[in-house]
Amino acid sequence: MVDALATLSSMVQANQDREMTIHRQKSTEREYLRKGVYPPRAMENDKTTLRRLVTGFFLSEVILYKRSVDLMLLHCVDDREAQEIMEEEHEGTFDTHTNGHALACKTLRVGYYWTKIESDCYQHVKRCMKCQVYMDNIHTTPSALHNLTSLGSFSMWGIDVIGPIEPKASNGHRFILVAIDYFTKWVEAASYASVTKSVVFKFFKRDIICRYGLSAHIITNDETNLNNKTMIELCE
Repeated sequence: MVDALATLSSMVQANQDREMTIHRQKSTEREYLRKGVYPPRAMENDKTTLRRLVTGFFLSEVILYKRSVDLMLLHCVDDREAQEIMEEEHEGTFDTHTNGHALACKTLRVGYYWTKIESDCYQHVKRCMKCQVYMDNIHTTPSALHNLTSLGSFSMWGIDVIGPIEPKASNGHRFILVAIDYFTKWVEAASYASVTKSVVFKFFKRDIICRYGLSAHIITNDETNLNNKTMIELCE
């Protein structure tokens, strides 16, 4: 039994060494692309895997790039650079504290790559104290709920604008003006090339007042095209 365990332990160690040989990204792939040299002690399976991996890499002088599926060249970085990138994107200047998947996607979008990027990003988020304390708002300070009471159907409308939408529609429209009744959740919407004061005025008069009558309350944001003197006079 002891001999069997010793043999199994040596086999596991050998597999770990092989994995480390394959995943030394900034040295192994670069040396093979530059000189066509395999790593020391590389077995035949390792050589086959390396030849398959380097087809997705591109060497420009001393900088190694990874070709993405959309043919974008991603700058390959080592462990130290990867740690600095994750720290800057996660808790750096913008202090976004995104989750692991979003952090990995953001890193790829800005043009960086390393082999274990997704698992490293997940582990980095797990080590972040703020993320573990405030993640999913489980431990945030509770606040009182303020209910919006509607007097009845079509008595309270919320109006907002969606857009700009890219690419724009065939008729040139890039914005959607939406009105939602708070009681029935009924939606009225229309698309426009631009949402001006006159557009909002005509939309509210034609699609809301003429169909459902004058509402008691209108909820908008502070945008001047939604909250302006013309709308106030219309409601009065």
